[in-house]
Amino acid sequence: MPHLFAVSLALVFFAVTAQAEPIMLDKPPPALAIADRGELLLQDNQYSYRPWNSQANQGEVHILQYFAGTSSASKIFEPFTDALQQEFPEYGYHVTTVINLDAAMWGTGGFVTSEAKSSKKRYPDSTLVLDEEGVGTTAWDLGKKGAVLLVMDRAGRVIYLSYVPMSEQAITATIGLIRTTINS
Repeated sequence: MPHLFAVSLALVFFAVTAQAEPIMLDKPPPALAIADRGELLLQDNQYSYRPWNSQANQGEVHILQYFAGTSSASKIFEPFTDALQQEFPEYGYHVTTVINLDAAMWGTGGFVTSEAKSSKKRYPDSTLVLDEEGVGTTAWDLGKKGAVLLVMDRAGRVIYLSYVPMSEQAITATIGLIRTTINS
């Protein structure tokens, strides 16, 4: 019986200490590394993958969106990204999109991957990452179907974050924040 108590206590300790770190303003997001699939590359009309981590684009203003591999989730930050393209057609920032394939509906993973490949052709300078196992949902405490949009400064610190669709006011304010950060 004492052995069972010790095992139970160890499991409780592990569960408490293994919790995800929250994403916080003015700090870099908790490290996220995706090795299974990872970053989608396109070279000479051939697709391949390489491991990716969240510290990959330090040194530039970085917009990172993470969402489930479903049609509805892919549109959660679309009004913001559309406004971003209109305001900054010449860029001055880097965009990374991480798609949680683990949250895709059964049997739709191939479709989601095909859509990601089409997007990579349209936006070759953007980073597209396929998270096969949904590790981002655990590392960033998002829940299985969770989403997040991060704006990071050149030092990799989060200067804006949203877990929900953005209002027009939030989009306008965030575009202003990005403009200020790019020009600083």
